[in-house]
Amino acid sequence: EPRVAYESAATLTPPAVKIPSIRALRVKIPYVEIRDVKENQLVTSIEILSPVNKRNPGLETYRKKRLLLQEHFVSLLEIDLLRAGNRPFSHPSLPGSDYLVLLWRAMSGESEAWTMSIRDKLPVVPVPLKSPDPDVRLDLGKAFNLVYERSNYRGEINYEKEPPSPPLSEEDWLWMKQLLKSKTENPV
Repeated sequence: EPRVAYESAATLTPPAVKIPSIRALRVKIPYVEIRDVKENQLVTSIEILSPVNKRNPGLETYRKKRLLLQEHFVSLLEIDLLRAGNRPFSHPSLPGSDYLVLLWRAMSGESEAWTMSIRDKLPVVPVPLKSPDPDVRLDLGKAFNLVYERSNYRGEINYEKEPPSPPLSEEDWLWMKQLLKSKTENPV
């Protein structure tokens, strides 16, 4: 019997190390859907990129989602306010920038892009609705400030520390320190 041949009364050898099990984390990625209520048809998707969207495997998953939206003639407003990671979209005529807002209009064959440096004001961008309705305007600066205030990030973020990677240029770092100094001296 195999059991008799291998079983022993000897003391068990302890493991060299115990490794916790790795569990897949569910990450909620923010997005907004603009739908035609009458037909429950998706018209525009507003995607706010997260770090997961800008590195693999999430980057490839997000690129597939972008393609699927385009194949189904859904307009896409992509908001990338992260300096780190790989952008899901690149094009030779797209200038380098800290931030990017990209609008792909369904059935238009081209994209509109807003590029910003860390010093620039966030733009007001169009959000396509179903024809014949005109676009609505989304003031990203106002939306950002509203979320910042309501989420109490002021108490959550240490503005004395250097920002996360990638490093700021010396000019941008000095500009940011001056801006923070003026906000401290003249709080709103």
